[in-house]
Amino acid sequence: MTVSEGRATADLRAATETATETATGAEPGRRPGRALSPTGARYVLLIVTLVLAGAFAGQVVHGLVLGPSWAEAALQCWEEGPRLFPDSGQSQAEHWSRCTGPLQRRQALVSLAGAAAVLLLGLAVMWTLPRRLMRGAGPLKTAPPDWQERVGRIAAEMGVRRPPCVMWGGGQVREAFVLGRGSRCRIILPRGMRLLGDEEAEAILRHEIGHVAAGDVTLVWLTRGVWWALPPVLLTAPLVAAVQGWRSRDTSAWRMLAQPFWAEYGVRAAVLAVTATLVAQMIMRSREHEADLAAVRGQSVAPWETLLGGPRPAPRTWLDAARANHPTHRRRMTVLRAPHLQLAPTVLDTLVVGLLAAVLLDSVHGLATLLLTGTSWSAAPVSALAAGLLLAVGWGLPVWRGALAQRNGTAPPSRWLPLALGVSTAAGLLVRLQGAGTTAQGPMLGWTLLLALPAAVVGAAALSTAFAGLWSRRRGAGDSTIRDRLTVIAVSTLLFSGALWLAMDFSVFLRLFSADPVLGAALLTGPYSPSSGYKAVASAAIAVPAVWCAVRGSHRPEHRPRLHLHRWLPALTAVGAAGAAVTARLAYRSSATAGDWTGTWRLDVLTALCAGAVCAVMLVVLRGSGGLGHVLYAAPLTTVLTVTVLWATRFGSWKHPFEAWGSVLVTSSLAGLAVVLLALAVPAGFLPTWDSGRGAVQIAVPALAVIVAAAAVLALQHSGDTLLLR
Repeated sequence: MTVSEGRATADLRAATETATETATGAEPGRRPGRALSPTGARYVLLIVTLVLAGAFAGQVVHGLVLGPSWAEAALQCWEEGPRLFPDSGQSQAEHWSRCTGPLQRRQALVSLAGAAAVLLLGLAVMWTLPRRLMRGAGPLKTAPPDWQERVGRIAAEMGVRRPPCVMWGGGQVREAFVLGRGSRCRIILPRGMRLLGDEEAEAILRHEIGHVAAGDVTLVWLTRGVWWALPPVLLTAPLVAAVQGWRSRDTSAWRMLAQPFWAEYGVRAAVLAVTATLVAQMIMRSREHEADLAAVRGQSVAPWETLLGGPRPAPRTWLDAARANHPTHRRRMTVLRAPHLQLAPTVLDTLVVGLLAAVLLDSVHGLATLLLTGTSWSAAPVSALAAGLLLAVGWGLPVWRGALAQRNGTAPPSRWLPLALGVSTAAGLLVRLQGAGTTAQGPMLGWTLLLALPAAVVGAAALSTAFAGLWSRRRGAGDSTIRDRLTVIAVSTLLFSGALWLAMDFSVFLRLFSADPVLGAALLTGPYSPSSGYKAVASAAIAVPAVWCAVRGSHRPEHRPRLHLHRWLPALTAVGAAGAAVTARLAYRSSATAGDWTGTWRLDVLTALCAGAVCAVMLVVLRGSGGLGHVLYAAPLTTVLTVTVLWATRFGSWKHPFEAWGSVLVTSSLAGLAVVLLALAVPAGFLPTWDSGRGAVQIAVPALAVIVAAAAVLALQHSGDTLLLR
């Protein structure tokens, strides 16, 4: 072997070990983490599916059982308004909200009771099914001490504090499996395993202990009990309707169930059932891969090649392959040789996450609207936060793992996955669990949301991918910590939640304008938004870890950044765009106009917004989609720098200068920039990443930013009052 071949082999081995550690969610020498592993994220998807199904059934049961009393009380509230407040429509609306508040909260609580019921059924299944399997395993016999000692040694190597007890199963046991938790954990082995060689037997034991180390030995029964928990809950509503029809003199059970409403109910129930089945199968297959990877960490794969590369099993039909809970032997060996295949999200993962996120957004929005009736709180941020967190865990974190795998020389994730995420989000909006029976009315907040929300999700997915790449370059995969994963989840949650909230606001404001509705809605969603403060805080919270990654670079000595020009290009572009924007703004209109403070501060905000937008566009031109990571911090810094200089030039003119800077200028400009960056990321995310070029090309980008920023601000100040919304 030559020196170069030896280095290549060592690099490949290191990359494989690093990818194995990341695939199992573990750091070197530590026990694999379960909550943040690929399988752990899929458990979250399954639990969300079950909760949505329970809330859906609970809502329909409420309509069947308590619907008449709800309608009667609501009608009484409606009639009281004109009688109590005959001259004030606003007072009538406030009275309606206060009066129906208890009714709406009761409806929401019944829906939540349905969600709790399906979770309780799931817990009951997790307790019952293992005991049934234990009884069906036949008479159990404790394995000899040498097997117990072997398991204790393997458990200590894999970080399991309490080694499981090894037992021989009955004659009907054909495969090894593990049951229980903690000190009561048991590994049940087939008696024929005593005929295997030491290496093959130890490989099987390491695989089963890998399941114990993952910590999902008990939780996995939720996947096998989906059909025990889901059908009873979904069949409750039709059963209640049939009983009501049977007891009524005016109708029958058949007539009750023959109504068009139940066709819609059946379609939605089928969507939930299929989704739960797909997620359960993904969990079963991925946990086998994670157990394999945990078993071979630091070990030879030769025993596995012997076990999995033996006589091929009987060929499966396509239906059997689709229904199989375990991956094929060929697939298991492929993942053992290339662990990065377990890291990045698949197309099926993406489609399921997008569908569930949209369904969760609609359901939480409906429930939050009911719970918050009669209060000043809005349901939009609550629902956006819930769906954003699901997208962060189910998609943002796997994308970060894919970025780590790419850093280790493996194939990068597809740039088209964000498009699949947006398409599945649009499909999820049409499911509308909270709108059963009102399908003709379209998605929540109108049909415009069907276009705005997927576009926002695609943009947020592109920015989340860019941040994952930026953060993964700061550290190697083997150095990843819980703090890294929590940071990625937090930033992805802010990106997706903010995108969903912006899309919902845009769809609402779009109805307010007859002329230039898109421009007016964009301005009210961004710089002139009533909730601009929250959006500005989210933008700043995303920019802080992004700029920290850019400044700190890698912690490894060999990866410490050198003083190259391309590392300073984002800063140079930001300063150039900010300086040109300030110069153009002050040169054209250098002082505040007396009596026109609203126009003055709005022009200052839009000037800062232009500077940030120009900086973002120039960085994308410089690096393609690879520039989006630097956009996350450079564009906000440009915007804040621009608006701060403009504020400082009029410091003596403000009555409360610091309050004006913080609560008006900075918040409005950052909120507007969030809309611009989201719109820019939609097309930029599909671009390839290219090199920034040589020194002359790199210098040209900040210079071009100066020219474009000055031209944009001059055009802004000649635009009249259209952008000022007056």
